[in-house]
Amino acid sequence: MDRPETISLLRMGHDEIVTLRRRIAAMEPKAHAYDTIAILARQSEVRVDQGYGVDVAWRLENAVNELIGEREAEALADSKPKEADPA
Repeated sequence: MDRPETISLLRMGHDEIVTLRRRIAAMEPKAHAYDTIAILARQSEVRVDQGYGVDVAWRLENAVNELIGEREAEALADSKPKEADPA
């Protein structure tokens, strides 16, 4: 690589570094504002603890099983022959 090409590459590298530094400097306040908003959002959100509340799926499954059991008991009672009244 000759001297003019080296100088050209060094200038291009320098210019790119300077341009990127300007872009970062321009974005820094936005990044700070975003971080601040994110902190505030985390502090103000309502947190719902999972695992200690009512398990709706479990309650629904138990209700279905209970209804099935009642239906089976009714079907069994209906299928039994009725005894004659001894009176």
